[in-house]
Amino acid sequence: MFSYKINDELELAVPRLTDGEALYDLIDRNRDNLSYYLPWVDHVHDVQAETDAIRCALVRFAEGKALDLHIWYHGRLAGKVSLNSIDARYSEADIGYFLGKEFRGRGIMTLATRAIIDIAFEEYGLHRIMLQCAIDNLPSNNVAKRLGMRFEGCHKGRLILRDGYHDSNEYAVLAEEWPNVQEKYSVTLA
Repeated sequence: MFSYKINDELELAVPRLTDGEALYDLIDRNRDNLSYYLPWVDHVHDVQAETDAIRCALVRFAEGKALDLHIWYHGRLAGKVSLNSIDARYSEADIGYFLGKEFRGRGIMTLATRAIIDIAFEEYGLHRIMLQCAIDNLPSNNVAKRLGMRFEGCHKGRLILRDGYHDSNEYAVLAEEWPNVQEKYSVTLA
């Protein structure tokens, strides 16, 4: 497995086709608490759907258009963090993620997001990273704040969730800001 070790407990890894079953099980166990903010969850009905999604992610990775990484905590698949759309023309990407309920509240997502931002700036040479989330999704808003990402504004009716359109907050950080931001904001596992 090609991986990026964050610490002894946590690593990010390029997905393998054989991870389809574990990824489906994680999504299925967390379907109720993931589906509100991630409407695509309602369309995941079997292991093959997740295996196909991994295959697509690997193709987009090979094309330099996206980077999906699985989050492994103590050897268990805990979630996923992604550079969803890498835009080489503007040298930017947006981040997406999810984490199983049983892994929340430990700082895992903040550390995983910090790591993928490091990868975006150091390995991909990107200039700007964005994170967009529903204004009422407090955990996601807090990830951006804990990382020191700058709040850039609220977009009215930007997200389509299960019950309709929702406003979203957008956060961003630039490559030249990142080292100073990281000195100011320390992140550890709980």
